[in-house]
Amino acid sequence: MTNSFRPVLALMLASAAMPAYADEAAMESAAADAGVAGESNEIVVTGLKFDRSLQDTPTSVKVFTAEEIDRQNLISVYDLIDRTANVASTFAESGFNIRGISSTNVSGTGFGDLATVYLDGSPLPREASGGGPLDLWDLDQVEILRGPQSTLQGRNALAGAIILKTTDPSFEWKGKARAMITDADGEYRLAAAVGGPIVPDVLAFRVAGELARGDGLIKNSVTGGDYAKSNSEVVRTKLLFTPFGADGLRIVGSYLYDRHYGNDGRGYTFTDLPNSWKRRTVEANRPTYSKTSTDLFTLDVSLPLGDVFTLSSISSYNHLKTFSTYDGDLRREDEAYGDYSTNQKIFSQEVRLTFDTGNLQGLIGAYYSKHKNPDYLANSTFSLDLDVNLGLTSRVAQFLALPPAQGGAGMDPATALATAQAVRALYPQRVFISSEQLYPFNIETQALFGDASWEITPGLKLLAGFRYDREKQTVRNENAVTLNTVLPDPAFYGQVNPLFGLVVQTVNGLLLSDVQNANSSGPQQTTIYKAFLPKGGVSWEVAPNKTLSVIAQRGYRSGGAGINPGQAYAFTYDPEYTWNYEMSLRTQWLDRRLTLNANAFYIDWSDQQVTVQLSENQYDYETQNAGKSRVWGFEVESDFDVTDALNIYGSVGYANSKFLDFTVQNGQAQDLSGNAFSGAPKWTAAIGFDWRHASGVSVNVNANYRGAQYQGVIEQDQGRDVPARTLVNAKIGYSNDNFGAYLVATNLFNDKYFDYEYENAGRLQALLGEPRMIGLTFEGRF
Repeated sequence: MTNSFRPVLALMLASAAMPAYADEAAMESAAADAGVAGESNEIVVTGLKFDRSLQDTPTSVKVFTAEEIDRQNLISVYDLIDRTANVASTFAESGFNIRGISSTNVSGTGFGDLATVYLDGSPLPREASGGGPLDLWDLDQVEILRGPQSTLQGRNALAGAIILKTTDPSFEWKGKARAMITDADGEYRLAAAVGGPIVPDVLAFRVAGELARGDGLIKNSVTGGDYAKSNSEVVRTKLLFTPFGADGLRIVGSYLYDRHYGNDGRGYTFTDLPNSWKRRTVEANRPTYSKTSTDLFTLDVSLPLGDVFTLSSISSYNHLKTFSTYDGDLRREDEAYGDYSTNQKIFSQEVRLTFDTGNLQGLIGAYYSKHKNPDYLANSTFSLDLDVNLGLTSRVAQFLALPPAQGGAGMDPATALATAQAVRALYPQRVFISSEQLYPFNIETQALFGDASWEITPGLKLLAGFRYDREKQTVRNENAVTLNTVLPDPAFYGQVNPLFGLVVQTVNGLLLSDVQNANSSGPQQTTIYKAFLPKGGVSWEVAPNKTLSVIAQRGYRSGGAGINPGQAYAFTYDPEYTWNYEMSLRTQWLDRRLTLNANAFYIDWSDQQVTVQLSENQYDYETQNAGKSRVWGFEVESDFDVTDALNIYGSVGYANSKFLDFTVQNGQAQDLSGNAFSGAPKWTAAIGFDWRHASGVSVNVNANYRGAQYQGVIEQDQGRDVPARTLVNAKIGYSNDNFGAYLVATNLFNDKYFDYEYENAGRLQALLGEPRMIGLTFEGRF
């Protein structure tokens, strides 16, 4: 942990630990004498399918309300991620991890995701994480659930889930608008929302939209322009229908139109140039950008059935289209470039029956989804250095040194090397290869699930849940690989020197054989996976507003099928599972002005899906169930209403990940047991305060810390190669009931950091974090 953050962290921990060492009654008396009001607003968690207060929720969850999003100037989901214990963004905000577990994978493979973002009940595919509908304008609440959510959420939630809930219409006229501009990337945002009754007490509407444009932070020295421009347009419409005489029937329908272009001003840039943090430069002759198009329809229906039961239905249809193109070398040379596209259609239907008898609360439900992506197409062109990548000269020299009985020329080593060098001169420095891969899939999921708590005696509850999940996958893979470089003609050189002709013919055969082996066309495969996912635990209110819970539950990611490109055969792999053992503590102090919550966990992971290289042929690989690992740690979060005007908050998280059984074939067998997950910081922390004066002046200052991490799972003996970073942000301004103006700053002390750095074609490139950004925000509301 960096020394610069230790005082901040120590202050936060001291605040969080205060109740353990002070006389609570004396503190409550002091608070009362100071004129502190008694009770804070209760936070309700909705992402667990049954509304519960945060203090009654043993699941580790961080909740951001609309008020917090506004006060802290939070723009996208990644702003929330960086402020949450044991959650961190990865690869320049194109992914995230929860408790050290990447949202996509930790071992380089796997068909499904490990964590999913849900928007108004609809799961968003992983492509949305890098440029989809993740902006926070007009959101009512965001919940980040840590730990397996497979029991209630199903597939792709082994590590956790992020639940986004947009603002519903109301029968009162309400409206708001916002204008923002920032200096470094030239970004501006214009947003508005308005809603009210169409038919009083029967039909209401809400429309919200946001327009954003930005020049980005990277310049292209070849074209002289901006290389990472971004823009987005988002429009959301919602209708609320509560018909007369329907005994509480509530219907909410919504449509989201979302278009995102670019990478939000971030991308790889050269870091081997002077002052590369401030002057971010590439020399690309091809563009790099992503286009994401989302059309999302949802229908949320609820109907009370007496005083005990409520029937709910959530239907969603999401049409997500993406197209991305990239310059893989960022230089004038065309050594690596390509594009890929998807056209995904996702339908889901969930029906739930919730019940509340007082002592017994819970739900039972059924789920169905169909995820189709018939046009997953990837095109790439890349080049290989014949010596650096393929070792051509040394391989030819070894061949020539072999005795004639083994097919060689029987040359002495010096002559063989000289001849090999002469043959090498007949070839270009690099050869170019193109690949076109089509990977259509169709996933159909059916599930039954339930969750309940039973208060068997005052203050003591039994917790139980289950999910039976059945998943049907239909996949196909086609890979067409072409050698673009014209090779020397062995017949021509054979006329000059028969030995040269033989060697050229042999070398050409090796290159063409590698390319031919990479071509594959696998038959369509259908696989079915079934899983039973139980959950059980106990919750004990040891004292008023102080509850201790223990839970064990099973997490799950389904298996899959694929094609080995090197041998052109189909393979399948099995699901992977986790057992998560968790203890939670929920406490409130000082007449509920101070909240201190904590979770400790241990995750036992088995049958982990890993990529296995079967031979020296770079295309001879497949996915197998070959790994085991474990993760343990804790989260502590506190929130303190010191006075009606001052609130301070903080959190700290620790996640220790380790592979217990993980062997990869990287030219030779390599045992990675004992290594940590990549992109998994051990420590994360956040702290901040919010002060609002009666005059309308307000100040919010917050800081968040992400510990050092490894870029990959191999070669970790040199220490964590992504250094720790601390970001300090502020929002200062004035507001009244109808207007607000603010000065905002992110990364106030201009902490220089990166998410990933590597050497590419002899140049050092990195995903640099954002520098200090200063901006202005103007708001209006009625």
